[in-house]
Amino acid sequence: MKTFLPTLFAILILISSCTSHVDRNFQKFTLQGEIIGQDSGIIVLSYFSDPALIRDTAEIINGKFLFTGKIFETTRATLRDGNGSELAVVYFEPRKMKISIFKDKITKFKITGSKTQNESELLNKMENPLYEKISMLRDQYNKINDSIKNSKNDSAKILLEKKIEEIDIIWSQTKKKIDSTEIKFILDNPKSFISAVYLNMLEANEVISLDSTKSIFKGLDNSLKNSRYGKEIIERNRKMENILIGAQAPDFKAIDLNQQIVTLSQFKGKSVVLLDFWASWCVPCLESIPHLKTLYNKYHSKGFEIIAVSEDDNRKAWIDEVNKDSTGMWVHIPIAEQFAKGPNFITNDDIYKNYFVQAIPVTMVIDKNGKIISRLVGKSKENEESLDKLLAQIFNK
Repeated sequence: MKTFLPTLFAILILISSCTSHVDRNFQKFTLQGEIIGQDSGIIVLSYFSDPALIRDTAEIINGKFLFTGKIFETTRATLRDGNGSELAVVYFEPRKMKISIFKDKITKFKITGSKTQNESELLNKMENPLYEKISMLRDQYNKINDSIKNSKNDSAKILLEKKIEEIDIIWSQTKKKIDSTEIKFILDNPKSFISAVYLNMLEANEVISLDSTKSIFKGLDNSLKNSRYGKEIIERNRKMENILIGAQAPDFKAIDLNQQIVTLSQFKGKSVVLLDFWASWCVPCLESIPHLKTLYNKYHSKGFEIIAVSEDDNRKAWIDEVNKDSTGMWVHIPIAEQFAKGPNFITNDDIYKNYFVQAIPVTMVIDKNGKIISRLVGKSKENEESLDKLLAQIFNK
């Protein structure tokens, strides 16, 4: 993360901050802090004061520091040391607060004066055992995966792969418990700012459906509906209406890996199209590729196309992965600003904006009439079976 702001950006932030004061009721906050184990230096505070990102610096004197500022609503803030290392992520309220940070125990801190922070810690306490289980499963997965790579015994590999499948099932069950815990917290605490934060995150990560989000959102306090996160939910809901099952898929125009212009409409009336949103750094995305290759080889001759939409911001990593996976027969489109050219970014034909994909992998099936008939999020056996069944129904009539 950059630790500086270009001069023009800093001016824009200042202007937007000043103009926003006209329409919003900003209130003062004070944060008195101590950092145990460090007597001097600087500490950097970053937080949103809509619409601006504020960065402030305080000097540490005899282990003490002080921040003051103005916010119009509860906001999430990050404290870092002079080297950019994260010390604490906290929820600020427009009031007096105190924080104690333990320098030798990164991200260990105590804060008083913020009711929202207390609610956040309550939710964290409920979820911590589940995240510890996820961490344990991840370690087991990595060890078994290494054993599979190093094993020369086919029978042993089969047994190890079964263990991987068992871990995947437990992992999925544990993740569902985390999601259920967060949803229950939101329903039980309709006035908590944390509820708006987590509802926004659950929908953004496509853990819950549009209909479920709308239903839960109705029960939130009006102050949360008008908050920054509430407005993000409203805007996302508006965009997601465009990509519901049964909706006409938004057309797009982009330049592919071979520098050819590709549009979705060019396949209309000719092919069933699977849009695969992925990235070379996304492990579940890479794990999905063998299954997609099987489907492509099975149905391509019958009118099945795959358009792989990459979120990579490193062109070499993207191309290397395409070559490694031997998927050059698909249409490959980059959407990252850093190297996408022509109509790939920030236009009316912007794929990422119009299809509103937040979490990857996402696969979307569009029939020959241009209608969205399937949208699957994540990599799972259930998703693969659903895709198998759908394509079999289409092509094996």
